[in-house]
Amino acid sequence: MSKRSITRREFLRLSAIVTAGAVSAACAGGAAPTPTAAPVEEAKPTPTAPTGAIKAEEATPTPVPVEVSKYNEAPMLAELVKAGKLPPVDERLPEDLDVVAPQESIGQYGGTWHAVTWDPRIPNIKMWLYDPPIRWKPDYTGYGPGLAYKYEWSEDGTTVTLYFRKGVKWSDGEPFTMEDLKFWWEDLATNEDYKVVQVPWWGWKSTQEPMDVEFPDDYTMVMKWDTPQWITPYILAQGFWEWEPLMKPKHYLKQFHPKYNPDSDYDTLEQMDKWWENPDYPVLFAWRTVEYVAGERAVLERNPYYWKVDTEGNQLPYIDKLDIAIVPEKEVRVLQISQGKYDCTFRGTDDPRDIPFLAEQAESGGYHLQEGWMNGAGGWPCWLINQDFVDDEEIRDVLRDKRFRKAISVALDREHLIDVVWDGIGTPQQATISPQSWHFASPEGQKVFKEWQQADAEYDPDKAKAWLDEMGMVDQDGDGWRELPSGKKFELIIDVGLWGGEQVPVEGSQVLKEALEAVGIKCILNNLQGQPDWDLRQREGKYMLRAAHASEVDIWTYPDWIFPTRGNRAWPMEGKWNETGGKEGWKPEPGSPADRLLKLYKKGLAEPDIEKRHEIVWEAIRIHIEEGPFTLGAAGDQPMPVVVKNNFHNVSNYGILGPWAPGSPGNQHPEQYWIEQ
Repeated sequence: MSKRSITRREFLRLSAIVTAGAVSAACAGGAAPTPTAAPVEEAKPTPTAPTGAIKAEEATPTPVPVEVSKYNEAPMLAELVKAGKLPPVDERLPEDLDVVAPQESIGQYGGTWHAVTWDPRIPNIKMWLYDPPIRWKPDYTGYGPGLAYKYEWSEDGTTVTLYFRKGVKWSDGEPFTMEDLKFWWEDLATNEDYKVVQVPWWGWKSTQEPMDVEFPDDYTMVMKWDTPQWITPYILAQGFWEWEPLMKPKHYLKQFHPKYNPDSDYDTLEQMDKWWENPDYPVLFAWRTVEYVAGERAVLERNPYYWKVDTEGNQLPYIDKLDIAIVPEKEVRVLQISQGKYDCTFRGTDDPRDIPFLAEQAESGGYHLQEGWMNGAGGWPCWLINQDFVDDEEIRDVLRDKRFRKAISVALDREHLIDVVWDGIGTPQQATISPQSWHFASPEGQKVFKEWQQADAEYDPDKAKAWLDEMGMVDQDGDGWRELPSGKKFELIIDVGLWGGEQVPVEGSQVLKEALEAVGIKCILNNLQGQPDWDLRQREGKYMLRAAHASEVDIWTYPDWIFPTRGNRAWPMEGKWNETGGKEGWKPEPGSPADRLLKLYKKGLAEPDIEKRHEIVWEAIRIHIEEGPFTLGAAGDQPMPVVVKNNFHNVSNYGILGPWAPGSPGNQHPEQYWIEQ
């Protein structure tokens, strides 16, 4: 699907060139009709000359020409316009239009999209409402304009300027301007008294001071750092969680802010700032909340001021309403989906093992499975190997010894794990990021990915034993288990949480435990699902192995999968050192893998050329191949179930639903989905 942005003036000119028929369709609402031949009228008799006196009549007023809109709109909005409750569509659309090319066909207006979520915060539904300033392209080949029609860099990469579309309005008709983003920055993010919205992790200088933000006019925002940050604006493209804290309608929220209303407080502000629960909250999305019943359902209705049209001038979205059921129990959701209760589900179930059952029920349920949707997993399951284990120096030395990491990797029979855990679904491989990542699009990128995927991924228990023997990890006391080189007892603790689901981490870790015990390493599964220790042990560097789910398409926006940038993943203490500017954590030892990777990361931030940044990623991956694995992988590249009713249209045949960063399916414009009535 291709899309480009044109100005309203350009659109009007193009529309005039096409046909007058397309213009006349504008007031009809619904899908623009296919032009048809004018009906042939029968010839009327020629009037005869009057035979009597001519009766004079009063002249009637000259009819005032009715201006025909260049745009179509939904019938429900046309009725409101006719009743004087809503301005004409021309006045509601912005000067700088965003024109979306439909996936397959121009749609019909109307209908309710029945959907399901497991969480009262409706996170998977928010992924449909994807409208950040910069957005992922529908085909995942990079980034493009969104709410901002363009962005510009300074030559040194320390300043980026976002130019927002002129004339965009909130869903209540109020203008969206830089007053709203200024409210976010000055009254919320940098407000020391309000801890809910803070300076984002990407909004800091190297001196640990907040970036400088300027608003030279109503539609321009400038962000400045003290070092090159070529990557930072792309982070705004990561679905709802990065843009959501910035999307603040000042004209609405200031009534709850103590600075503007001394009778209010920050608790009230926080509560009223939950747009998905609050029908009064103005949004910029295609649909706005009109009803929310806690624990039961949320209903969203079309935004009459939505700022996008299709290629024939139909204001989007096509679908009138979203009716979302909140169903926490996975088994209930899967059963309801199989019965055809929902029109289209993304992440209604995210378990590839449900695909055979859903396929069996498709005909009776009146739906089909949209093939080509992938999880994008590079490791599902996989396990982080803690390079900064804090509780025992000798165990940390073992975890940092690449012979140990490679030994536990080749000790694992990945084909067996896939049969046991996945019913045969998935590819046996080392942990990577998503195979679909744009870093691997070129032939050389593909070569790097294949090398990474296959690195130490063969099943060879004899080689594992040899590496462990070489390290001095042998059974010294004759109890059947390998001790540490010093002779101390050793138990490898594997932390298991909900990362990657409830079943896969548990079942996968059990297979890993059996594999490692077969080569003499005693293991303990530490099930922390739902326990606070799960996060605590990560932050404090107390875990040894930690079950995970690796799925990412742009490593620069989630660099910690391969670079030690934050206090998590495989370098919790060294990452914390980088994150805090050296105030906390451990400084990487010169020449260590963490040190080399961190230098590459900073080199990437200072590199303006996309292709050269890809090459830096490959260089980092080669460190992982030679010195790793730092994340132990088992399987990846599993498909994802996307269930679509047979009268539901314009869903792409391809997408990635594992990594949340690209905002799928939002990056493919769900506002152009339509329901055949």
